[in-house]
Amino acid sequence: MDDYTWRKRLEARRRRRRRERMFALTLLVMALTAVFLYFSVYTKTPEYAMREMVEAYRAGDANTFRRHVDLDSITLAAYDDLTSDLFKYDTQLSDAERSLFENFYVLIRRQMCKGAVKVLDTYIDTREWTLPGEILKGRQLGIDYDLLLDRSLIRHTSFIDLEEVTHHGDVATATFNIVEDYSKVPFPLKVTLKDLANESLNIGGNELEVFGHKLKFPVFTFNLGGSDWKVVSVDNYRGYLDAVSPILKKNLADYIDATEEIVYRYNQTFRVAQDNFISMQKSPYGIMFANQRVDVSNYITNTIIPALENRQAELDEVPIPEGAQFLASLRQESTRITILAWQSYIKGITENSAADLDTAASLHKQELVLDQRIEEIVHNSAIARNLPELP
Repeated sequence: MDDYTWRKRLEARRRRRRRERMFALTLLVMALTAVFLYFSVYTKTPEYAMREMVEAYRAGDANTFRRHVDLDSITLAAYDDLTSDLFKYDTQLSDAERSLFENFYVLIRRQMCKGAVKVLDTYIDTREWTLPGEILKGRQLGIDYDLLLDRSLIRHTSFIDLEEVTHHGDVATATFNIVEDYSKVPFPLKVTLKDLANESLNIGGNELEVFGHKLKFPVFTFNLGGSDWKVVSVDNYRGYLDAVSPILKKNLADYIDATEEIVYRYNQTFRVAQDNFISMQKSPYGIMFANQRVDVSNYITNTIIPALENRQAELDEVPIPEGAQFLASLRQESTRITILAWQSYIKGITENSAADLDTAASLHKQELVLDQRIEEIVHNSAIARNLPELP
């Protein structure tokens, strides 16, 4: 190999090595830039916050989920949407009563929403739907909170996926695909996010004159100082209710019509059984004799409980539309509790057990609550009949 050829090959080798070094350096710079952009820019964006929230929801990471959701703000706005027509279908209210209750539920807005936040917090932590208790327990505020939760659709709405996020400064909008489990109605739920930290660095936006022409550079926002993107409102929750509720109401009305004859017929049976039960207990001394206890026990065992079981069997044979699942489950639970109450009563009178009689009384109270809830659903009633006093 002559000297000229050797020098050419050596130069080619040097150029190849320079290109390799430049390529490696370029890859390194790109990797470092990507890491920089990811941790210093992308992790501060609403897109990242929403995807992190979605993953936290699926993984049951309650702390991360709540970091990106302002439940207090969301529930206040959602309460207004939910109660805007709460009394519209209550046919038992006069116009004056309807106005009175509408004003009352404005007054208790924060208490109701505080209870909703507690319900949501508990669900996120345990994946179980519970009731808030305290002042919202039972009907102290004139409404069945369990029924209100069912009307809110929150317990039977499934999350599908995050569709998109649009960003406008310190405000953003995210769209989620959800579906109502009973009606199977899909819906694009839109939420508003705000950067509550609001510590951003803006680069660009200045005008420069170049060769007599004014040029304006675009604005780039970097949240290098931190960010706190949170969902602060659900923008079209009322639209979701309007899309789903009529379908569920129609299903419920169809189910009520289909079971009306069964309910009416057995109500007549139970009225007769109640009269007989009261008559069999009568005693001049205020307590039942031994033979009366036996007769009452046999009457409950052979007549009342079988009637309850037969009614439930007939109700179970009626097809249940998806929108009527809540009512059907309440009827099943009422039957179960009622039978347990009667069985405890039998044990109490036959074994002279005060504990079993107390259990029967407690179960009977539970049954009355369930029956009242069923009546409210059947008659589109939103509230208890008497306006409660504010605590």
